[in-house]
Amino acid sequence: MLFRALGALLFASTLGACASSPTATGDPHLAGGSGGAAGASTGSSSSQAASSTDASSSSVAGSGGAGPSGSSGAGGMDAGLGGSGGAPAADSLTANRDRLLGTYLDFLHASVPSPQSNGLSGPGVTDVCDLWTKLHPSSQSVFLTLTARLQGSKLGSDGSSMLSHVTRVYRIAGGEGETQSDPGSCGGGEFNRMIMSSDSALHDAQNAAVDHKGANQANGKPDILDAPQGTFWRDSHDLGGPHSPFDASDETDKGAPRGQTQYFKDWTSAAANAPLGRQDLTTLVDPQALEMDQDYDCIHSSNPLCTYVTYGALCFPEAAAVGTDVYAASYGSIDASYRPTGCP
Repeated sequence: MLFRALGALLFASTLGACASSPTATGDPHLAGGSGGAAGASTGSSSSQAASSTDASSSSVAGSGGAGPSGSSGAGGMDAGLGGSGGAPAADSLTANRDRLLGTYLDFLHASVPSPQSNGLSGPGVTDVCDLWTKLHPSSQSVFLTLTARLQGSKLGSDGSSMLSHVTRVYRIAGGEGETQSDPGSCGGGEFNRMIMSSDSALHDAQNAAVDHKGANQANGKPDILDAPQGTFWRDSHDLGGPHSPFDASDETDKGAPRGQTQYFKDWTSAAANAPLGRQDLTTLVDPQALEMDQDYDCIHSSNPLCTYVTYGALCFPEAAAVGTDVYAASYGSIDASYRPTGCP
């Protein structure tokens, strides 16, 4: 990790700019070092339901989301939060994407009367098809790359995808200032990421991955396998530690981009049951909240539509490449042609 930190200093001036004019400002948590959260999972769930965003105190029901063309989604909070659980009918990338966009639509309709930073609000979207169309390309690409990575990552215990254990979406954010023709900022601690909610199985697996540092367990598999065969999720080595207010963080062991999640280690803790205080979600309370982004270069820029140079293992300059192409070279297709099922 020392080489990555040195490489970032030596080659910062050669970093690729975004596809348009924005500067690659990067996530403030730089790579390197050891650290990361440790400790066993408590395995407990809070009974408090997720509730209230910036402009509303409405509770978010855990019964799932309306899917395209009015069909019922399979989303919802984990049973510990009073919902019906988030297990999908089919653990496929398309089915999970459809389900989670349904929960995002429900959340917007229930609790977001004024636009989030991506321009979406409850009154501003009619159904999932409308929601998808109104997301800017940068936000769409964040959704596509993150869901592809989560689908390709499997729990070692039963082979289910990480994505199947994500129960709800609260925020999909591309670059700051994004438009239909401009991807916005390449970095920024509140942008180019998703904030979601997870069930207890994923939460416990993430805590175990921290404890075991990605090592194989009795079944011969790590707690969470990453998308490329033979790699895994482990404790974060980010010198900056977990992103506030979260107190636990996992990351993928190898590859570019590197995936990173943030969550609460103990759902019963005071921090987990306090307002999240994050952009667009300042008053949201959800102990099971989960943040994810992917770091495409050495200063943790996370916009999949920006162009990058220092995405190699030691931060040495490579041929300039758009983030989605960097992703595809490591992990395969993100199914960029995706549209919610039933949408024209």
